[in-house]
Amino acid sequence: MQEICITIQILEQIHLIAILLVRTNLNRLSFRLILILLVGHGQNLEEGFKENMQTIKRLIIVGNGFDLDHELNTEYSGFKEYLLNNQYGDAFSLIPSPSYDHHGEEYFDNDELKCFLFRKIQGDYDDEWKNFEERLAYLDFSESLVSLSELGNTDGNEWHDAEDNEDNMNNAFRAFSHLTDYFMEWLNDVIDEYNADTSSWKTKASFSRLLNTNTNILDFNYTKTVENLYKFNNVKHIHGTLSDEDIILGHSHINQTTTEQFLGADDTIIELEQSLRKDTNRIICNNIDFFDNLYDVEEVYTYGFSFSDVDMPYVAEIINKISSNATWFLHSSPYEIKNEENYVQKLKNNDFIGTIKEWL
Repeated sequence: MQEICITIQILEQIHLIAILLVRTNLNRLSFRLILILLVGHGQNLEEGFKENMQTIKRLIIVGNGFDLDHELNTEYSGFKEYLLNNQYGDAFSLIPSPSYDHHGEEYFDNDELKCFLFRKIQGDYDDEWKNFEERLAYLDFSESLVSLSELGNTDGNEWHDAEDNEDNMNNAFRAFSHLTDYFMEWLNDVIDEYNADTSSWKTKASFSRLLNTNTNILDFNYTKTVENLYKFNNVKHIHGTLSDEDIILGHSHINQTTTEQFLGADDTIIELEQSLRKDTNRIICNNIDFFDNLYDVEEVYTYGFSFSDVDMPYVAEIINKISSNATWFLHSSPYEIKNEENYVQKLKNNDFIGTIKEWL
């Protein structure tokens, strides 16, 4: 408030001097000298503002939109294109079967496996990562399995059908174990392409101004764009990075279905769903020191973060830890502005009672 009052006083003084210049024909040199004195006073005000920016404890939450805004081609559609090999058409829409080399090691045909994974995760022309992860909770294998009502219809032997179900779902489970590997392979290709053309490396001044020793970043990306472009290392990659041996990729749903549908396959279906699930509670517990350290955060900024259901447990934990008087700043990109009403409602639904503003 004191800084605002000083600013008003300076503007009022400049206004009065301008009137004096007109009325008395004050020479330009004299006017310039007076302005220099006032600007010197204003510089003290600016320095005070900068000092305040340095002492405020803030958290920045970074999502895929951050990488996209920095010219990385990390759209979900790119991953789908990587998986899809159009020459096969619908040939590999069913569950692939592995082959074995002369050492007895199991392997899948690479193109067949990629095409199968694409068919299962493609969705309805939707290119948002949050929806891709949610789809992993509702994979449909009914076209490849025999339901209870259909058992024995083919050859009269329902146990043959049950064995086929078991074999098919075991193959599906093994096929999906390659999903993360393919994802990391694709993303590494994106990074290599980005690094090959450093002319596209452009930082954002509005983001740079937020970075200081009192800033923490919670990064949901697997890339190290913040570290590489901004030389800032106070970053928590909550789901890992490409340099880690294993990253965390998946949905957040707990399937409560206990009804048997496909004899011989139901247990493996449940196991597959669990293997593709992010255990957010466990992840939070494993990083509890980071979240506990947010107790005095006064400002939270989001940049390219979509507030997906799978990541809302982290948001709830942040709200629970930060100051009740904190201000939440939503990045005002076209995409985020379009969804701002939804984001605000999600914050309120998770008991955020502070002020919500926009930033650019």
